[in-house]
Amino acid sequence: GAVVVEIGLTFWWAVIAIAAGTLIGALLIALHATQGPVLGVPQTIQSRGQFGFYGSAFLFPCVLLLNVGFIAAQLVIQSQAMQGVVSSVSIPWWAVILTVPAVVIGIFGYRWIHHVMRATAVIVGITLLIMIIQALAYGSLPARETSMSAPSAGLFMAGVALLVIDMLSYGPFVSDYTRYLPAKTNGKRLFWAIYGGNVLATTGSCVIGAYFAALLPSLGVVAAVGKVSGKWALIVLAFSLIDACTFNAYTGGFQVLAFGNMWRRFKAVSLTVRLVPFLCVMAAGLVVALLGYQHFVTNLSNFLDVLLVIFIPWSAVNLTDYFVIRHARYDVESFFVPNGVYGKVAWRGLLAYAIGLGAEWPFVSQPDYIGPLVSKLGGADISWIVGWVVAAAVYLLLMRSASRSEPAGALAGASLGQ
Repeated sequence: GAVVVEIGLTFWWAVIAIAAGTLIGALLIALHATQGPVLGVPQTIQSRGQFGFYGSAFLFPCVLLLNVGFIAAQLVIQSQAMQGVVSSVSIPWWAVILTVPAVVIGIFGYRWIHHVMRATAVIVGITLLIMIIQALAYGSLPARETSMSAPSAGLFMAGVALLVIDMLSYGPFVSDYTRYLPAKTNGKRLFWAIYGGNVLATTGSCVIGAYFAALLPSLGVVAAVGKVSGKWALIVLAFSLIDACTFNAYTGGFQVLAFGNMWRRFKAVSLTVRLVPFLCVMAAGLVVALLGYQHFVTNLSNFLDVLLVIFIPWSAVNLTDYFVIRHARYDVESFFVPNGVYGKVAWRGLLAYAIGLGAEWPFVSQPDYIGPLVSKLGGADISWIVGWVVAAAVYLLLMRSASRSEPAGALAGASLGQ
């Protein structure tokens, strides 16, 4: 939320961008999440239904990159907060110190991640309410921050995009957790639970972050929280992200195992097999945090923009296949064998993804690359909208044309396979 203000939006326009981006992004992940109970497999494994057994391999390192990036971002935020409490300890050393409890939770495993997350949610929820009351009592926002003068299209869309990818970043592994629900879980109830929960929690916390950033713009959000709410709030916020680091490292470790499992079957996941990838992902996140903490806001916004370009076409192909083409009917056993009904490489899914990715580039607005059509849109980056629509449309056309050209015997398996 603070980043949306720090990139240049005034408070009220930041609120609008936060709400719009969250509503769109949460819609995508809630749809992805409904796949979990039906299929009972992780999201990246389910993507083999669209891209093939080996064709989906590109997704695993992309999700791993996502996990490493978020660990780094969270460690920087935590370290900045704790340096506001104990300034004699540097940000790099705080990052190292805060990595330790995140590792301990991960060693205890999956159940402890959820135990800690539930407790954290209550503590943070109460803390945020106290913080916004303190901020409102502290004083009024500067006049500039209350202005409703419309920002440039490019700036507004940049704010929206940050929240879209903040939500969609859960997409590639949201089913990793919903898959543990009973197969007969009501899909509509699950959708609204995840959609409503993400919209309320994300919008609420981001608006508070935006308010603090707008209230004392010269300080930065972490220092503003320390000045208005006190050191206790910084401690809570720092410790609230420990489990989030564990969550990302745990999921990243799974991506490593799933990727390796394409070529070598792990008959039993021993403690060593589980811990080594987890520790490596956590260590990678720590290294990235240590290298990039001095330019955090710029690095984070650029990182999220790149992720948006990568994952939007994947989301389009995955959701179109699940809801429109196959209507949730898959041969789950074939997800785990290269010679199953989905084949080693599913060229239609990969081609649709590639075309969607290519359609994005003329509309991308990044520090190192600006697409040729961006200036005509007032600097607005609409690549994620174009990429999603194009990838979904191309995939739909390819699959529909295949259903008309393939013999009836082949189509009998198409409802389950390809």
